Amino acid sequence: MTLLRYWLAGTVILLLAIAVWALAPVLIFLVLLAGALGLVSLGMIVLARGLQTWRDRR
Repeated sequence: MTLLRYWLAGTVILLLAIAVWALAPVLIFLVLLAGALGLVSLGMIVLARGLQTWRDRR
Protein backbone atom coordinates (compact mmCIF):
# COMPACT_ATOMS: atom_id res chain seq x y z
CA MET A 1 0.00 0.00 0.00
CA THR A 2 1.11 3.52 -0.56
CA LEU A 3 1.82 5.96 2.21
CA LEU A 4 -1.48 7.74 1.49
CA ARG A 5 -3.48 4.55 2.09
CA TYR A 6 -1.68 3.97 5.40
CA TRP A 7 -2.40 7.57 6.36
CA LEU A 8 -6.10 7.23 5.48
CA ALA A 9 -6.42 3.90 7.31
CA GLY A 10 -4.75 5.34 10.40
CA THR A 11 -6.97 8.41 10.31
CA VAL A 12 -10.13 6.30 10.00
CA ILE A 13 -9.07 4.08 12.90
CA LEU A 14 -8.28 7.13 15.04
CA LEU A 15 -11.61 8.80 14.23
CA LEU A 16 -13.53 5.61 15.00
CA ALA A 17 -11.72 5.28 18.32
CA ILE A 18 -12.59 8.89 19.22
CA ALA A 19 -16.24 8.37 18.19
CA VAL A 20 -16.56 5.24 20.33
CA TRP A 21 -14.90 7.02 23.26
CA ALA A 22 -17.27 9.98 22.92
CA LEU A 23 -20.43 7.89 22.50
CA ALA A 24 -19.65 5.22 25.09
CA PRO A 25 -21.47 6.98 27.99
CA VAL A 26 -24.57 7.43 25.84
CA LEU A 27 -24.47 3.84 24.61
CA ILE A 28 -24.02 2.49 28.14
CA PHE A 29 -26.98 4.60 29.31
CA LEU A 30 -29.15 3.29 26.47
CA VAL A 31 -28.19 -0.32 27.22
CA LEU A 32 -29.01 0.16 30.91
CA LEU A 33 -32.30 1.86 30.04
CA ALA A 34 -33.28 -0.97 27.71
CA GLY A 35 -32.42 -3.52 30.40
CA ALA A 36 -34.47 -1.67 33.00
CA LEU A 37 -37.47 -1.46 30.67
CA GLY A 38 -37.11 -5.16 29.95
CA LEU A 39 -37.20 -5.93 33.67
CA VAL A 40 -40.28 -3.75 34.13
CA SER A 41 -41.96 -5.57 31.24
CA LEU A 42 -41.03 -8.94 32.72
CA GLY A 43 -42.51 -7.87 36.06
CA MET A 44 -45.76 -6.81 34.41
CA ILE A 45 -46.00 -10.09 32.50
CA VAL A 46 -45.44 -12.13 35.67
CA LEU A 47 -47.99 -10.01 37.55
CA ALA A 48 -50.59 -10.36 34.76
CA ARG A 49 -50.13 -14.13 34.56
CA GLY A 50 -50.40 -14.44 38.32
CA LEU A 51 -53.59 -12.38 38.32
CA GLN A 52 -55.02 -14.48 35.49
CA THR A 53 -54.22 -17.70 37.37
CA TRP A 54 -55.79 -16.29 40.54
CA ARG A 55 -58.97 -15.27 38.65
CA ASP A 56 -59.23 -18.69 36.97
CA ARG A 57 -59.13 -20.40 40.37
CA ARG A 58 -62.06 -18.36 41.69
